[in-house]
Amino acid sequence: MEKVNIENDYRKSGEGANGDSYDCLTDESIMLKMYNAGYPEHMITDELEVARKVYSLGIPSPEPGCLVTDGSRLGIRYRRIAGKRSFARMISDEPDRMEEYTREFARYCKTLHSTPVPEGLFPDAREQARHFLECDKVFSAAEKAFMQNFIDLIPDTGTAVHGDMHVGNVISTLPEGAPLSQDHTVNFIDLGLFSRGCPLLDMGMFQIVCFFSDEDFRRENYHLTGSMMRAMWDIFVDEYFYSDDCAAEKWFGPGATPQAVFEGILPYTCLKIFLIEHNAGALFPHYENIIRQTFGF
Repeated sequence: MEKVNIENDYRKSGEGANGDSYDCLTDESIMLKMYNAGYPEHMITDELEVARKVYSLGIPSPEPGCLVTDGSRLGIRYRRIAGKRSFARMISDEPDRMEEYTREFARYCKTLHSTPVPEGLFPDAREQARHFLECDKVFSAAEKAFMQNFIDLIPDTGTAVHGDMHVGNVISTLPEGAPLSQDHTVNFIDLGLFSRGCPLLDMGMFQIVCFFSDEDFRRENYHLTGSMMRAMWDIFVDEYFYSDDCAAEKWFGPGATPQAVFEGILPYTCLKIFLIEHNAGALFPHYENIIRQTFGF
């Protein structure tokens, strides 16, 4: 495995919950995603394999390279996308453009969720949900069985599911202040949980970020306040579920209101909470309350 010198050859360009990103000072075509010390190696190698498969399908995403180390941490080398900003950063930098940026984010998510994925190439999103539910240490066997029954009823659309979908994991090359009509690219990043299945699981993760995350966490990771993210959710729902094919009726029945969409996504949000529990090593009390209220425990 190649060893890299972060201090001399790279400049930090971003940070997230699981690690940091760096741009190469000697080759502008290279960037690194370096994971926090102690982050499981198998999850990093799995993410590299998934990123290669996603890229090979033509889904807009950075071209992955190889696994590297700085001596204490592991990371993945990618081809750098120059001038990138996450949608979270774009909205933070230009809050007056929240609506147009959120609508573009929603359109790209909808396109991803309409992309067919060959069976067997990626994990089944339902199996991922089952795995994280089984790892839970709080709920009883009977309660888990109830939630497993819900998972059994989740439809498989045979399309792409990001797995960790939010405004921090979709990036754009649109320069600050430029109109959306200007030529630019949009790419999906952080693909370790990419799967095949139901897009409502992605909505669950986005709902967590917008409504159920800690305020300090939102500010640190997305540079946005809770009120901004709740407003962003409303715009996203309008664009994703009520434009063109009216996906709200497809998923939640005729005449489904935005409130019905919110409530209909809550069970999927609960399933994504078990992923958070798995990563954090504990289930925070407010998350436990959300799950109990949603499923009626």
